[in-house]
Amino acid sequence: MSAAPTRVLAPNPSVFTGRGTNTYLLGGSSLICIDPGPDDEQHLAAILDASRARDGRITTILLTHSHPDHRPLALRMATETGASVHCFDPSAGQEHAQAMSDGEVVRADDVELIAVHTPGHTRDHLCFYDPGARTLFTGDHILNGTTSVVHPGEGDMADYMESLRRVQALQPLTILPGHGERVDDAGALIDEYIAHRLEREVQVLAAARERSEFAPMDLVPPLYAGYPVAVYPLAAWTVQAHLDKLVRDGLIARAGSGSETDAPRYIAT
Repeated sequence: MSAAPTRVLAPNPSVFTGRGTNTYLLGGSSLICIDPGPDDEQHLAAILDASRARDGRITTILLTHSHPDHRPLALRMATETGASVHCFDPSAGQEHAQAMSDGEVVRADDVELIAVHTPGHTRDHLCFYDPGARTLFTGDHILNGTTSVVHPGEGDMADYMESLRRVQALQPLTILPGHGERVDDAGALIDEYIAHRLEREVQVLAAARERSEFAPMDLVPPLYAGYPVAVYPLAAWTVQAHLDKLVRDGLIARAGSGSETDAPRYIAT
């Protein structure tokens, strides 16, 4: 039986990434690397050191999605190790990646991972499920210590809610997130994520109905009171994603925007 996954933390702390991006190694003599992370020489060396410590060689690279804190190092790692790269959207990088479809299975020694398409945070997002260990590698779909941002244009709130329910149905025991620590009560955290998003939708709609016309950022201070101001732009993206879902639900209407650079404006119906 292979050793437990090894986590290698990338040196890229920020308001977007928390302490940094988690890269995972799992398998035996043949190793799978999930989310190599940013193109950073120090991080590449740390991952290769970790693979040697496991007496293994990286043969497969899996990408949860294409954001710059998860994907860019894949090209150099593939060149260094000869590993194949697999992701939902090969066109978003230069690694000559192979396209992965929902339900596709990847194996390395005695490890089996199932790709689970989980659009929402981004359209190309994949989680990877180890059914033997009942462990879910969640990328940015589910985090520990914060909620995932749904960026309009890249993601979709209705898709995100559906994807949360999909991974809930897998009944994982453990979550290994793209940012934050391991989660050993996976079901409780997924339930919390779903409940939080439903509650936030109710709050967004209530705040919208108190205004005649507004932009997403107008709703952020009352909804995110107590949060650092530095996260307000991220919060505004998620508020906009909620509003766009409410537009499709017929509860909010778009009022247009002043220019291409302005945030969209909305009115309650």
